[in-house]
Amino acid sequence: MRPSLDRLEAFVAAARAGSFSAAARSLGKAQSSLSGAISQLEIELGVDLFDRTTRIPTLTVAGERLLLSAQTVTDRMRMFEAEAEALTAGTSGSLAISVNVPMRMLARPIREFAERYPLTDLVVQAPVGERRIADDVLREEAAIGVALAEPDYPRSLAFRRLGTVVMVHVAHRDHPLARRGRVSFADLREHRRLVYADRRPAQPTSEYLQAAHSWRLYDYGALVELTRAAVGWATVPRQFILDELRSGEFVELRLTAYQHTDWLVGVDLIHRREGPVSEQELWLRERLSAHRVFEQDTQGSPTPPSSAPPGKVY
Repeated sequence: MRPSLDRLEAFVAAARAGSFSAAARSLGKAQSSLSGAISQLEIELGVDLFDRTTRIPTLTVAGERLLLSAQTVTDRMRMFEAEAEALTAGTSGSLAISVNVPMRMLARPIREFAERYPLTDLVVQAPVGERRIADDVLREEAAIGVALAEPDYPRSLAFRRLGTVVMVHVAHRDHPLARRGRVSFADLREHRRLVYADRRPAQPTSEYLQAAHSWRLYDYGALVELTRAAVGWATVPRQFILDELRSGEFVELRLTAYQHTDWLVGVDLIHRREGPVSEQELWLRERLSAHRVFEQDTQGSPTPPSSAPPGKVY
């Protein structure tokens, strides 16, 4: 006969609690009922699970070997029941977000989302080709976007400024530019520039960052790796390359024209103004809106928060 789930649950509870009475209380059952369920399970299995010759029942060798399997069955059943409840409540399924900022800056709210909605699969994606984060949200391929700020979002999208990050101009330590104390615009123009394609038209002062040859890349990972190969110089959010800067593998290029100024770029939360919104999406929107994105500037001070009033949606 196949053991019943109730009897397996009684066995697991008794093993965890260390006594039949404590296990019965945890399950809201009478001790006699729990003890009987375990006895029936032992008859069905043909082995003793507990040694009852001691004052406190202890697991037998067979009980110890079967406990993990029993725990797996009961845990999976609880997961099955929880997922069914989530489907009924509409809190299962998946949620897609599109991101082009370092995920370490969003780790806390994402972790809290995972804890609150353990049965919701989060899909974290990056824009493909010349598409922008805003395009992913506009086309409903992502419910939420977190992106380096852009001008002129479509009117159907709302945004909130989450804070600012520092962009740094860098080269590998073997690159000729890395050996200069200060770098002029003329120096930059002599060497190949690696450009994150989604950002070039949108950044302030970027019109000065020119080069005779530019390679356009649509992924920061590829841009960092080609910078590591000393193929060219690049402008990257500092949070993407903290380890490379600390180790000295990448060298920050100090521009003569901006030697006392950090290049700060806003980070925006983007979502559609209208349309159905799931509970998970709404919760994550609100949690991200309350999350300030910042880091330390070159003077060691926190980068300035959003210039927008807290929580304001544009």
